[in-house]
Amino acid sequence: MDRQSVYSVSVFQSNAGANDDSRLQTLEQLVTFILQFRHDNIFIYRDQLKENALLKKYYCDVNIGDLIKYNEELAHRLVTEPAEIIPLFEAALKKCTHRILFPHDSKAVVPEHQLLLHSTAEDVSIRNLDSMTIARLVRVPGIVIGASVMSSKATELHIQCRNCLHNQTIPILGGFTGVTLPRQCGRQRPPNDPSPKCPLDPYFVIHEKSQFVDQQIIKLQEAPDQVPVGELPRHVLISADRYLTNRVVPGSRCTIMGIFSIYQNKGSKGSSGGAVAIRTPYLRAVGIQTDSET
Repeated sequence: MDRQSVYSVSVFQSNAGANDDSRLQTLEQLVTFILQFRHDNIFIYRDQLKENALLKKYYCDVNIGDLIKYNEELAHRLVTEPAEIIPLFEAALKKCTHRILFPHDSKAVVPEHQLLLHSTAEDVSIRNLDSMTIARLVRVPGIVIGASVMSSKATELHIQCRNCLHNQTIPILGGFTGVTLPRQCGRQRPPNDPSPKCPLDPYFVIHEKSQFVDQQIIKLQEAPDQVPVGELPRHVLISADRYLTNRVVPGSRCTIMGIFSIYQNKGSKGSSGGAVAIRTPYLRAVGIQTDSET
């Protein structure tokens, strides 16, 4: 205020529903793209969804180039804000499958869908992944040098209080993200409730009511022709889940399309010192192309 510049204060509350409206608008645009985009009078994604759903495979492989032709702004948002657009895209796929398979049954249950992406965009070398590409969609080529066995990753945890049997559901994001159980019971206590409060850390996980997906961890290394002379090849971890598991084996050349993300190493949580804010990078895969497919 002392800089002789214009100073403004918000008097009225901002419209909280504006964000929801934009999300609904984006969802409708994606539904229209899936149902109406075509090449030479062939509805590519509508037919692909129907064929996969009849085979009980609930995914759709989308070319980002087609989305650019349909709506360039939407494709740009998908590349720069994938964590926000991909869940909307998967919700749009589920909605489209419901419309295709059950047009007259609004109560029919359709499983969750997975969006797979591929494109002809420029490759980014593993050594060129930096802080400017975090949370963005990147296309990384390399050689698989390690692939773990499949494990189960929770996407929704059903927890219950030991003391009062209060139930709660906690959603979990994909990748290497973990979850912390609430330390206090979330039950709404009525006024003048004579019962004692629940102790600390009362929750335990009920696995039978939780939801899980398959997850595989892949280690991707730079191809020999991408390594500068005198340098050692670098590698990065890849988190692949659901229909992207068991796609590659060690030794195969592939191109990974994924979200460049970070996670906190388990070993660094208890360590004291100045490395509190250090995070390890990894890729959350949203598409895998082997050299035999390209």
